[in-house]
Amino acid sequence: FYVGRLSPEKNLSTLVAAAGKLLGRLPLQLVFIGDGPVRERLEASARVLRVPVEFLPFVDHRKLPGFFREADVFVLPSFTEGHPKVLLEAMSCGVPCVASARGGNRAIVADGETGLLFNSEDAGELAECLERVLTREELARSLAAGARAMVVERYDLGMLVSREIDLLKRVARGELRA
Repeated sequence: FYVGRLSPEKNLSTLVAAAGKLLGRLPLQLVFIGDGPVRERLEASARVLRVPVEFLPFVDHRKLPGFFREADVFVLPSFTEGHPKVLLEAMSCGVPCVASARGGNRAIVADGETGLLFNSEDAGELAECLERVLTREELARSLAAGARAMVVERYDLGMLVSREIDLLKRVARGELRA
């Protein structure tokens, strides 16, 4: 399961290739929510590899939590990420997550605790991560619970707003200087 722009930097061909490696070993269905310039290439690749895939170009943002909760695993295979909000959204919905060991993904995912990280260049490593999550129910539950707990602890909106207000007050009083 993936949500976001279908563009080259999102490295979605690696996800399709990883799914292809799992065919015959696991029942699977890829779902991509989003649209973009690589959609036709992904569709063609999935056809060649015989990977079942569904593309939903647009889903009302308010309905995304339901999609996250229905998913067996969320994958963010990007070559580059800043602070991936979609990864935090998936984690907050309690879905096990697998992400590339790049940029902001590494800052959010504690490998083996709140998700699994993989080398973005290696479809085989991604396939191994997916197989672990999809075949080891206890691991999937543990990753999902760890992820949700981390998001609740670190990204609580009330807490973040309170910290920002405190910081602004300190700056206004001259306690902090650039």
